[in-house]
Amino acid sequence: MARAARFAVPAVVLAILLFVPRFVSSYKLLTATTVLCLALMAQGWNFIGGYAGYAAFGNVAFFGIGAYATGLLMLSRWHLGFFPALAAGAVLAAVVAVVVGVPVLRLKGHYFAIATLGVAEAFREVAASWDSLTEGATGIDLPVQSSGQFFYYSALALVAAGVAATALLARSKIGAGWVAIREDQDAARSVGINTTLFKVVAFALSAVFAACAGGITAYQNIHVAPDDFFKIEYTLQMIIACIIGGSGSVWGPVVGAALYQLLSTYVWSHFLELHPTVLGAIVIFFVIFLPRGLTDLFRRIAQGRRIGWNVLLANVRASRLT
Repeated sequence: MARAARFAVPAVVLAILLFVPRFVSSYKLLTATTVLCLALMAQGWNFIGGYAGYAAFGNVAFFGIGAYATGLLMLSRWHLGFFPALAAGAVLAAVVAVVVGVPVLRLKGHYFAIATLGVAEAFREVAASWDSLTEGATGIDLPVQSSGQFFYYSALALVAAGVAATALLARSKIGAGWVAIREDQDAARSVGINTTLFKVVAFALSAVFAACAGGITAYQNIHVAPDDFFKIEYTLQMIIACIIGGSGSVWGPVVGAALYQLLSTYVWSHFLELHPTVLGAIVIFFVIFLPRGLTDLFRRIAQGRRIGWNVLLANVRASRLT
């Protein structure tokens, strides 16, 4: 019964999402597409940050690379279609992730986080100064695609594929290797796991997902500029979505992205001046009381276990310093 429900629930959710464009306004469809793109970015960050345990703060670099690569290839003399250009941008981002990841992933903790943040800033400066290719700070204009359903279904298909890929990888040897690295990298290395290779693979996969989200966002926004597509806010949103939904889980990034967008929209409309403060308080709540995110809470409910303040306080006691 539980196995059947595990497949039935996602199928029902997907069926509902397929009909969303028929019943919502253009603005709400745009919001739904934004949620899906955030879910896609969070799915990518989940590989390196959730499963492998490396807090990457530079994934926005791959978001920007995907946006620029998609746009430039569509505008080039070859006039590639959107999907071939998107795929090429994802491949380019993966290659960059491998080149950058081999040296950077040898760092640990805050050294790694700062290094990845520096990489993102470096790519922003390259995009802003390479006038002959990227038009510098002015940016580039992509062809107009007015169909909101096109972007929605494109993002939905990629998110569905991402969930399936995450589920398969989580149950594979490489997924087990990532978890081993997250728990104790030295112990993982001692049992024969090539930790550098496993981490680079996770980093490259995270780059592919971020680049796909960047390509869709670029085509939807029409205009691509360095300050718009290399903002640290994108990386923070990926991380927050994983924290809320549950990092290191299959559905966590998707659930977290949806809830984050709903909370952000509500707070923005009711507490405009306190928007960052209220969102920060919400993140702190999840970090302290629900460190495993909502997916762990849902799992407990599905198992018939009672949920109360004792569970939340138990998480606090488990995470306290000794």
